[in-house]
Amino acid sequence: MSNIRLFFEKSLSLNLNSTLDKSQSHYLSKVMRINIGKSFSLFNQSGEWEAKVENIDKGIVEFLVIKKLRSANREKEIWLAFAPIN
Repeated sequence: MSNIRLFFEKSLSLNLNSTLDKSQSHYLSKVMRINIGKSFSLFNQSGEWEAKVENIDKGIVEFLVIKKLRSANREKEIWLAFAPIN
């Protein structure tokens, strides 16, 4: 498992086949030099997922989500009440 983590705006689910946008594809393929078959992490509001690079074509990375690593932590709302005393 790689230490590469990317934010993915769209919905993620097990066995999802999708593509990264152009800037994330460039980062993954050119900057991090990831190859086909290698894994990386995607996260969004639903949690963190492990994905595998399926194809790199014309600079666009196609991936397959292979497992869910963790669910998102829903932060509890904090309320503050103020009552002035005379």
